[in-house]
Amino acid sequence: MIYKKTITFLLLLCLISSAVYAKDAKDIAASDFKNVKLLDPLFEKLYQLEKNQKGKVNIVHIGDSHVQADMFTNVIRQILQTKFGNGGYGFTFPYSLAKTNGTSYIKYASNTEWESRRNIYPVTDVSVGLSGIGLYSNNSDFEINIDVNPLYTFSKIRLLYPTKTSCFRLALPNTDYKSVVEKTPVELPVEKEKVEVRKVNYTMHTVESKETLYRISQKYGISVEKLKDINNLSSNTIRVGMDLKIPNKQEEPEREPKVPIVAKVIKEEPKDDNEPKIILSKEKPYESEFILPMSSNQIVILPGNNQAEYNLSGVVIENDRPGIIYHSIGVNGTKVSDYNKYPLFFEQLPSLSADLIVISLGTNEAFNRWTTPYYSSQMQMFVDKIKKNNPKAIILLMTPPPSLFKRRTPNTFVEGYGDALKQLKGCVVWDLLGKLGGAKAPLENKFAPLMAKDKVHYTREGYEKQGELFSADFLAAYDNYVKSRTN
Repeated sequence: MIYKKTITFLLLLCLISSAVYAKDAKDIAASDFKNVKLLDPLFEKLYQLEKNQKGKVNIVHIGDSHVQADMFTNVIRQILQTKFGNGGYGFTFPYSLAKTNGTSYIKYASNTEWESRRNIYPVTDVSVGLSGIGLYSNNSDFEINIDVNPLYTFSKIRLLYPTKTSCFRLALPNTDYKSVVEKTPVELPVEKEKVEVRKVNYTMHTVESKETLYRISQKYGISVEKLKDINNLSSNTIRVGMDLKIPNKQEEPEREPKVPIVAKVIKEEPKDDNEPKIILSKEKPYESEFILPMSSNQIVILPGNNQAEYNLSGVVIENDRPGIIYHSIGVNGTKVSDYNKYPLFFEQLPSLSADLIVISLGTNEAFNRWTTPYYSSQMQMFVDKIKKNNPKAIILLMTPPPSLFKRRTPNTFVEGYGDALKQLKGCVVWDLLGKLGGAKAPLENKFAPLMAKDKVHYTREGYEKQGELFSADFLAAYDNYVKSRTN
């Protein structure tokens, strides 16, 4: 109850701020956002949502440690959902299983230890997708229990993974994991072509310590993908002692005739006909979507079939009500170049159907002493890759917040980064740095309650203030749009 009152109060502050400045809304919007007109299609969709109470608007916020903790983004989520409706929590990740911090709204627990690898490290065989963290296990008896704050009960859930086919299934708690999962067979159109099948002789290779799939492929002159296909591997992970089939060089790998593919039916008969059913409504590369028989705030992820490795990229939860879904994706210590080096991130991003993509990156780049031109080039690359797979999404860039080097020297790199962001074409820019008082603001005594002791991160109060500032400016710009469309 206290929390709901707090959020209501925050929304009132935003609305009051909007009302006070309604007279000069046009000037405010212009100064708060560069290229604010690019937001018009989003504002129109929000207007229709607010007016008709139908549909959902998806906002995706990508960043570093400022985003991973979900204090900054959660305030924005709560304020926007209070005004436009709660469409669900959105993207979430088992940060606790990766032994790091995350939102307090969703709790993960597992009966086994999971390995993880953040995108800040060099590329290896570990698949790193939308979460920016690879989470994997070779335990085929695992359970992942998800417990969600009742504010975000859900009726639809999507599992994201780095493979073309799923290796997970879902169960409702307290049903002895016998929930039925059904899928109607669907014939997928493929070219009907007969291909000659040739028998192949193989050499067996036993994996030794420190060997990778890449090194083995180079040794035998075969591609990694072909090696994975021959040995039915869903990822690049291999174990010491595993036997791999290597086709003899003079032979071509066996090929199957191309025939129409029919999606398999996964059906397990329950002991009780009244037992609730989870429906597998969609399955495609990197993603499976499930519909629950009723709204719930708990679910269990289980292995769907035998795999050498199970890798989970993320979980998306939503309800059946109209409103905003505010997805947040953050990785401690990450830089824009770290996102750029993992193609799977960009391949999975369309799963969130983003109407608006917010990018908050620059702090770690500054502490690595990136030059402004290099930061600009990496950010342009990031934006271009996002737009390639999400052509309808609007991109909004936030300038990095102020911080101090060694807790005493202003980080002036972020000033150059902010100027560079404003020069990128086709993007909206919101100046968080300016809103907080500029690069030297942390030197002022009044700023002390907002910053953590390291003078890089912020306190809960500091992150909440940032969320309030953005929400107030965003709603003022939206109100200005609504006013202009009725004139």
